[in-house]
Amino acid sequence: MIKNKRLTIILLLFVSVFYSTAQINTDRMLAIGRNALYFEDYILAIQYFNKIIRVKPYLSKPYYFRSIAKYSLDDYKGAEEDIKKALDINPFLVNAYNLYGIIKQKERDAEGAIKVYSEGLKIEGENINLLINRGNSKMSLKRYKEAIEDYNKVLKSDPNIVSALLNRGMAFVNESDTAAAIADFSHVIKINPYMPDGFASRGIIYYQRNEFEKALADYNKVIDLKPDEPGFYMNRGVIRYQLDDLQGTLDDFDKVIEINPKNTMAYANRGILRAQVGDYNRAVEDFSRVLALDPTDLLTLYNRGLLYNQIGEYNLAVKDFNIVADNYPDFGSVYYARGMAKQKLNDLKGYTEDYNTAMKLESDKRNQSSKDALAAKKQDSKNHGEDNTQPKATRKKSDKDIHNYDKIAVLDDFGSEDAEEEIPETIRGKVQNRNIIIDLEPVFGLSFYTADSLTVHTRYFEPSVEEFNHKELCSTSLKITNREAEAEGYKALAYFNKIKEFTDKIEKESCGYECYFVRGVLYGLVMNYNNAIMDYDAVLKKKPDDILTLFNRAYVRYKMVEVIRTIERENTSPQQINLKGSSTIVAKGDLTSSIIQDEKVEQILDYRYIIDDLDIVISLDETFEFAWYNRGIIKAILKDYESAISDFSRAIEINPDFAEAYFNRGLTKLYLKQEDEGIKDLSKSGELGMVKAYSVIKRYRARNKSD
Repeated sequence: MIKNKRLTIILLLFVSVFYSTAQINTDRMLAIGRNALYFEDYILAIQYFNKIIRVKPYLSKPYYFRSIAKYSLDDYKGAEEDIKKALDINPFLVNAYNLYGIIKQKERDAEGAIKVYSEGLKIEGENINLLINRGNSKMSLKRYKEAIEDYNKVLKSDPNIVSALLNRGMAFVNESDTAAAIADFSHVIKINPYMPDGFASRGIIYYQRNEFEKALADYNKVIDLKPDEPGFYMNRGVIRYQLDDLQGTLDDFDKVIEINPKNTMAYANRGILRAQVGDYNRAVEDFSRVLALDPTDLLTLYNRGLLYNQIGEYNLAVKDFNIVADNYPDFGSVYYARGMAKQKLNDLKGYTEDYNTAMKLESDKRNQSSKDALAAKKQDSKNHGEDNTQPKATRKKSDKDIHNYDKIAVLDDFGSEDAEEEIPETIRGKVQNRNIIIDLEPVFGLSFYTADSLTVHTRYFEPSVEEFNHKELCSTSLKITNREAEAEGYKALAYFNKIKEFTDKIEKESCGYECYFVRGVLYGLVMNYNNAIMDYDAVLKKKPDDILTLFNRAYVRYKMVEVIRTIERENTSPQQINLKGSSTIVAKGDLTSSIIQDEKVEQILDYRYIIDDLDIVISLDETFEFAWYNRGIIKAILKDYESAISDFSRAIEINPDFAEAYFNRGLTKLYLKQEDEGIKDLSKSGELGMVKAYSVIKRYRARNKSD
């Protein structure tokens, strides 16, 4: 009896130690993930949180921290799913409400964000972050008085919270209480005189109140504190412009261009100032730079046309004016200007037509009490003689009114622009900002050599491939990959040496049909597709149900199609290419002319044999997910998108961690306008290590915003 008790105690201690160790491992994994978050290694962080979630899906914190990582990658849908899961598990996780609300704000759901923040405040009524962010959401809905109430609650508990003061100050501005706004911004400066935000915000108010000397003093301080922000120089340049400091204005615009050589606004503004002082040639250079970066900027195009008239480039002027007139057919001044250019070119008929059009438009505008460009020009010339206390006319950057062509632009809301980020080629940091080509992930095949990839998901396991490797036919293991190493340099030499080695074995009959398979894989690496298929055919004569051979024959046939397409684009005859793998040479008129003339013929010739092989693989082994995946790609190419989605879905059903299948299904759904489901799939693929998914999500969201 005593022995049994001792045994029970020992077992309990063992279980206790086991769970303690598991807990320590979980805590350690969580700590490593959080450390990766701190160093902005978001992809790595997600992988650690994935491991914890697989083992302990009932913990809330891994979902919460994974949500932070996805949010940092601009994957708001994925972040929202994770944060909702975290709150389902632990509804008292107050910080989760804060993140959830921020995600709602990013998704332009301010009402939803307010609701989430309010839920969090029921748990912790004086939470500063929740109150400030709820105030921000109310600001976005122009509910300024309600926002001020939230900021007041924060400042009541601590009157020195800088973010609350800055936000309340902007709320006061929108309520036209500039005195209260200046008081808040001044308080920020008093709390932290080394932070530029207080000076910048107060400088905006002074500018709006036409107190330009005070605005300049504040912006001088801003630039001392943060000398690398182009928007601050832009704003100071505009202030100096109002103070008639032309050289100072030009210096500031020069500095903007020095920091950001692609800043079209700085070039346009500098060009306008150079034109005003008669530096026409350099002004034309500035306007031309703007148009090289943004060909749609018609105000700048019109300005350049005017200067071409000034310097005698009348043909160029007419070209610019033609485009402006096409887009602004009611803009009388462009007809006057174009008429003058045509007159100089001795096109008297064109001059007369443009002059009459301009006169009619001017008469119509006058009858409607509207300003035409000529009247605006006269008014501007009068303004030069007015009291300097009156501000000079400017326009917002977003203002596309052609009548304001000669006014320098001011940043919308007199704020600062986001600097362009230089993103290194790495998976660390904000990988969503990388410039990538959006296309389906490529097909999978079997190879002995794979290329390096930044993708961090685990290597896929396929039992039939492992079974082949146990035979140890080749010194290098067979792998399933969609990143095959290219045959170049020393690699190509190694591949050819391997081919010779197995050719010798085949000739000596020192190995069975597997040697044909190995050589077929190697032939595929060096793009000798006909020989590869002939070797696969030899295998299938002896073993017609060999799944790996059927699968890779389809893979090689697909690569052959890609070669044919490339050759077609280069208008070269695709000699020595045959999909069946026989010795027959396919002539240009035999194959490619059919492709050009008849899309149905193209589909039959290009893809029939590929799909046939994949169909057989699937019939032999329905759990071979890569066959479903590859067939999905072929169907997508053939525009059979619903069937493609079905195949990708089956691959995912077999392997729930199939990142490429999620990615391709997501892209296909986006193409079919199934936006929410598509983004969800892309998010999942990113979670599984498909780095470029975050770039696609960001670019798709940006495109939708611009539509």
